[in-house]
Amino acid sequence: MFRSVLNAGKPQLARGYATAVPAKAPITLFGIDGKYATALFQAAASKNALNAVEEDLKSIETQFDKEARLEEVLSSPMLNKASKEKLIDSLGKKSEVTTNFFKTLVENNRLNETRHIITAYKSLMEAERGIVSVVVTSASRLGGKELKQIKDTLTKGGLIKDFKEVNVVNKTNPSILGGMVVEFGDYTIDMSVSSRLAKLEKLLTDSISV
Repeated sequence: MFRSVLNAGKPQLARGYATAVPAKAPITLFGIDGKYATALFQAAASKNALNAVEEDLKSIETQFDKEARLEEVLSSPMLNKASKEKLIDSLGKKSEVTTNFFKTLVENNRLNETRHIITAYKSLMEAERGIVSVVVTSASRLGGKELKQIKDTLTKGGLIKDFKEVNVVNKTNPSILGGMVVEFGDYTIDMSVSSRLAKLEKLLTDSISV
């Protein structure tokens, strides 16, 4: 199953379920983490284990949060594959799908992507439940009225559709100076002052160098 959902020349997920027909993921994710998370989602769906895998990943993420060096150790090239598999096994009982998936990450030297894959899998599960998360990054905290306006603009404008619920999360980053950056799925709408200044600086630099 894992092998069938990734094209030749892309990260190979070689373990298990090679003859199964991949389930369709609710949204398309890109990047290494997106491809692996999609492969995991499809394998879990074929085994009716979506929720079980979700719980496994939550448990692993919790242990990462508690033990800061755990991610570093798992990603270290100094630790051999057998030791990494043993360390993963020690993180607790996991479903067959999750176990096989992490063995694949070990084989492909992709354990360093674990945190990102967990985040991507969360996005897939939210989409499966009809929820889309929108992250709005602003220089300072936005009010409820402003966040509602952003949500209405995205939904009524047709940028986000076919979802039962839109969850808007506001994060702050003073370095963007002003404006906002809106992210959902694989879309990024950068309306920050820092982005505009960077574009202006590039324009001026290119003009001077001509």
